[in-house]
Amino acid sequence: MTKATIVAALLAGAGIVAQHAHAQGGPVANYPERPIRLIVGFPPGGATDIMARILAQYMPDAIGQPVVVDNRGGATGTVAAAIAAKSPPDGYTIMMVPSGPYTISASTYSKLPYDAVRDFTGVSLLAWVTNVIVVPQNSPAKTLLDIVRMAKDKPGQVTFSSAGPGSLHHLSAEVMKRLTGTDMIHVPFKGAGPAMAAMAGSEVNFGFTSMPSAMPLIHGKRIRPLAVTSAKRMPALPDTPTMIEAGVPPPPGLDIREWYGVIVPAATPARIVNKLNVEMVKVFKRPDVRKRLTEMGAEFVGSSPQELSKQLAKDVRIWAKWVKDVGVRVD
Repeated sequence: MTKATIVAALLAGAGIVAQHAHAQGGPVANYPERPIRLIVGFPPGGATDIMARILAQYMPDAIGQPVVVDNRGGATGTVAAAIAAKSPPDGYTIMMVPSGPYTISASTYSKLPYDAVRDFTGVSLLAWVTNVIVVPQNSPAKTLLDIVRMAKDKPGQVTFSSAGPGSLHHLSAEVMKRLTGTDMIHVPFKGAGPAMAAMAGSEVNFGFTSMPSAMPLIHGKRIRPLAVTSAKRMPALPDTPTMIEAGVPPPPGLDIREWYGVIVPAATPARIVNKLNVEMVKVFKRPDVRKRLTEMGAEFVGSSPQELSKQLAKDVRIWAKWVKDVGVRVD
């Protein structure tokens, strides 16, 4: 074989390798090449939707493609999670999740079409959000202990709202019932937005909800805060006591705050996950976004993909115990 023949053979082989590499790595290297769908498992107006729309507003400038929020409410976010789990792992379908309903649903539903831990990988835990216990503006309850007294005086008559069966807001109130020895009635809604609208309309007596969902109605004097679930008072509500200060401390080791993060199907290439992570963290690091988060009662985190996946698995384990203890089942 002549030298020229050898060179030609080598070049031909290199061409095949290059074509194969382009076929395998091109779409990843050039990602994103089309709009990204950001699934939200709840209707507009709640904290999950608010967090998603922050990404949708700012990410396109950096990635050169639109980020389209797709609200798929139903069954406490599990309908949306099932859609996300079955989507191609190519980075074009991603999901914003609140930790409560996502990690709690793994225990409250006996049969889910996905595994909350194995079928997804984390992109970033973007923020921790404090929850707040609220009442209608005209409620006679002025303190959290007033709610407890009302419930003891009228067993089975005091009602509380939630963003849906098995949500963190639901489980938080069930834990409160257990701690205080009261009997109160759960009134579920399809998301925090509808739940807060009902609260403002005095359709329920009280409820747990996220601060981002509650703040517009608090400022509008349509609902009132009684306590926050964080260990310290929140800058956005400096006059509102913590649950500990209000006389109904959460159980030791149980954090009734909520994190918000983005997850993708488990087989999504690491390069895509890492690119999404970098761009999302940049968005939430923006001074104007940080200021907005503080005003909403949220704290920026911007974790790595690995840290979110670890936190997710931990919370699934923790809430499994409490779901069993309070006896909550959705199906």
